[in-house]
Amino acid sequence: MSLLTSDSFQLLCLLESLQAETLDGPRVRESQEEIAELFHVSKGKLNPLMQALVSSGCIQKHRARSGYRVTPLGSQVISHIGKLEAIERRQKQLTGKAG
Repeated sequence: MSLLTSDSFQLLCLLESLQAETLDGPRVRESQEEIAELFHVSKGKLNPLMQALVSSGCIQKHRARSGYRVTPLGSQVISHIGKLEAIERRQKQLTGKAG
């Protein structure tokens, strides 16, 4: 599974938006069930996406059963893809193509 698939990227963005500051640093406190509901997928579809994000180093488990955190790498991925999307939008505007 490619990290840059739409589902993986959208999930990473959701996780970053859910991240809250705690005494232990920023983390996503929602359970996988809650994340699946917010992401509008089943837990069965969510699990491989979460595992791929963990394997890629974009998120890490905070502690067993206490949430996740988006890593600096994950934040960089979001930033870089956002820049690429902005470039693509500008290119389409310059060429007169609707996107």
